[in-house]
Amino acid sequence: MVTDSEGYIQLIGFLTDNLALFEHTQAQQNPLTICDYVSEQLSESVMLVCRQHEHLESEHRFTVIREIDAIVNDLEQVLSGVWMSSPTQQQQQFIDEFVGLIKNMFDNQLIAVDPI
Repeated sequence: MVTDSEGYIQLIGFLTDNLALFEHTQAQQNPLTICDYVSEQLSESVMLVCRQHEHLESEHRFTVIREIDAIVNDLEQVLSGVWMSSPTQQQQQFIDEFVGLIKNMFDNQLIAVDPI
């Protein structure tokens, strides 16, 4: 659906082009890690996608969840060196933008299977 698209490959390229943002992390000032932040943002995004496309069949909802798991795994691999570090404000902003782009990709794909 999304993870096998050209857009997703470009999105991963966008992430790798911005890896310099993740070279510096904060000391563990709070218990929130990049892993936690990514997971929270993607979870909220998935819930919003499912609410916005409420007429989706279960099969499509499960596909979205599987794809989100794959995306988290991809992000974990790319950001493995800082995955358990506390995110900076700039890193949080980048993650927010990245997750927003992922949500847009899902919305565009789901409109094709569930026209509003």
